[in-house]
Amino acid sequence: ERLDYLENLLGDSADKHAQELAALKAAHFRHAEAFAKHTKDFGEAAAHHATVAERLAYVEKLLGDSADKHEAELRALKASHDKHAQDMAGMMKAQSFHATLPERISYLEKKLGDSADKHAKELQDLKDAHGKHANDMEDHRASVEERIKYVEKLLGDSADKHAKELKALKAAHDRHASDMDAVKAGAARHASLPERIDYL
Repeated sequence: ERLDYLENLLGDSADKHAQELAALKAAHFRHAEAFAKHTKDFGEAAAHHATVAERLAYVEKLLGDSADKHEAELRALKASHDKHAQDMAGMMKAQSFHATLPERISYLEKKLGDSADKHAKELQDLKDAHGKHANDMEDHRASVEERIKYVEKLLGDSADKHAKELKALKAAHDRHASDMDAVKAGAARHASLPERIDYL
C-alpha cells in the first residue's frame, strides 16, 4: 500500500512538473519572439538617426544664430535701460516740486483723525440703537410667547372637548345601528303586504 501511495504521489508530481515545463517553454518562446521584434525595431530606428557630425554641425549653427540674436537683444536692453534712467531723472526732478513725505503723512493723519472721530461717534450711536432694539425685541418676544401659550391652551381645551363629543357621537351611532338591526329583524318576521291582503 505504501508503495502504491508513493507511486501515485510521484506520478501526480511528474505530471504536474511536465505541465509546468511545457508552460515555461511556451513563455520562453513568446519572449524570444518579442526580443527579436524589439531588436529589429531598434535597428530600423538607429538607421534613421543623423550621424554625430551632422548633429554637431546642426548644434553649432543653432548656437551661432543664438549668439547673434542674444547680442542684438543685449543692445536693445541697454538702450531701454538708458531711456529708463533718463525717465527716472525727470521724475525725481518733478517730485521735488511736490510736498515732502512727512508733510503728506501729516496731512493724511489729520484727515484720517477727523474721519476716525466721526466714525467712532457713529459707531457708538449704532451700538446704542442696536441695544435698544434688542431690548424691544426681547419684550416683544415675551409678549408673543404668552399669546402662543394662550392659543395653545385654547386649542388643547377645544381638542379635548371635540374628542369627548366625537366619542359620544360614535356611541350614539353604534346604538342607532343596533336599533336598526333589531327593526330589520322584526320586519323580517312579519308577513309582506300582499301576504297580509291575501290572508284577509
